[in-house]
Amino acid sequence: MRRLLVPLVLLLVMLAVPATGHAYTLGVSDQQASTFTNPLFAPLKFKTARYITPYDVMDSPSDLAAARAWITAAQAAHQRVLVAFERSHRSGRERRLPSVAEYKREIKKFHKAFPTVKEISVWNEVNRCQARTGRVAGQPTCNKERRLASYFKAVRQVFNRPGTKIVALDVLDQQNIAKAVSTIRKFKRFAGSRATILGFHNYSDTNRFSTTRTRRVMSAWRGKVWLTETGGLVKLGRSFPRSTSRAARALGCMFTLAKSNSRIQRLYVYQFNPAFSPSDDFDAGLINPDGSKRPGYAIVQRKRARSCHR
Repeated sequence: MRRLLVPLVLLLVMLAVPATGHAYTLGVSDQQASTFTNPLFAPLKFKTARYITPYDVMDSPSDLAAARAWITAAQAAHQRVLVAFERSHRSGRERRLPSVAEYKREIKKFHKAFPTVKEISVWNEVNRCQARTGRVAGQPTCNKERRLASYFKAVRQVFNRPGTKIVALDVLDQQNIAKAVSTIRKFKRFAGSRATILGFHNYSDTNRFSTTRTRRVMSAWRGKVWLTETGGLVKLGRSFPRSTSRAARALGCMFTLAKSNSRIQRLYVYQFNPAFSPSDDFDAGLINPDGSKRPGYAIVQRKRARSCHR
């Protein structure tokens, strides 16, 4: 009887655990230092936080002050800090792609100023292309996979201490995932086998209640994947009219996507705070402008997964 009982207990344990269930670290991506002192932040039990700053942050006093305040606040709240670099914010330099030597020189300055930051993302949303005219949005890295691979190698040389983790490539899914997949494949050819962590922003799957784009990216990248930005869109232009209830349902799908593959190791919810202004096109906050909770807050607090079907 005892010989039969042990296998039976093991079988029951296996049946109780979903086949796709696995442990991943839950974090937040948000640009405001005040996030970490908000009384509604701690109950969400985030373990890691992500911040986006220009690669030449050390030469921009306003950006440096913001980064310093954010990193200090995040570490005081016991968050593991991930810093993602992006385009310059300085006037006239926003569309300029730095040389590898310039990029390396700038991140050396950052590393010297912030030696406790051990997790770096080489460049944020590399495949979100810039328009040639009008408002500066997107990144000058579009279609520059060889340069990005060189940036990755520069980060490996500069941030070479034990415990360092590097997000080698960070891509946005977009409605048509083909471009992101193409970017991944080209980058891999230049970067080599040391590029082991992909950052992926799967907003389209999350908010269109789909799994297709995430599955295609997972097939294209055989290493570890961090969902470095994703969340429930309360509002995004005309594509997603304002709806906090729809955003909450999308957050449920977000958790399902995070559990869909054991190579997905982290999930960063974007974002805790609402849009700065009601006129802003983008809003994915978990709280309202008056500080009250939105429906999505409870979904994140309980990590409540739901089906990615409408």
